[in-house]
Amino acid sequence: MKRPLAAAAFAAIVALGAGAASAQPILFSFAGLRGGVDTCQWFNDNLTDRSVAALTRQTDMLYNRITLPVDQNVTVDATATTPTGEQLVDFHVGSALICTTGEAVYGPTPVPSGSPTPMPVPT
Repeated sequence: MKRPLAAAAFAAIVALGAGAASAQPILFSFAGLRGGVDTCQWFNDNLTDRSVAALTRQTDMLYNRITLPVDQNVTVDATATTPTGEQLVDFHVGSALICTTGEAVYGPTPVPSGSPTPMPVPT
């Protein structure tokens, strides 16, 4: 009698734990590259590399990108930051591992406003 009760309690704990990593909806239609965040980092780091090998790999990545559907729920698996501070995320859409900027899932990063321009004084 105690085993089924313990198994049911364990199943309930697992179900609650799975709910803790909640899914985030993709906010708008966005293109993503196939692969993890390291793929997006490589792409960003090598945009100015004009070697045949780099251009071939970049073309392959762009040709095989995927359009992320709006309101598709995804769970972010990994994050990274580019040298310029842009956030990258990866997650699964169907069976494909996709990486893109964090903006697709988290929305645009707020940019602090500059100091207000003073109004000219009438003379």
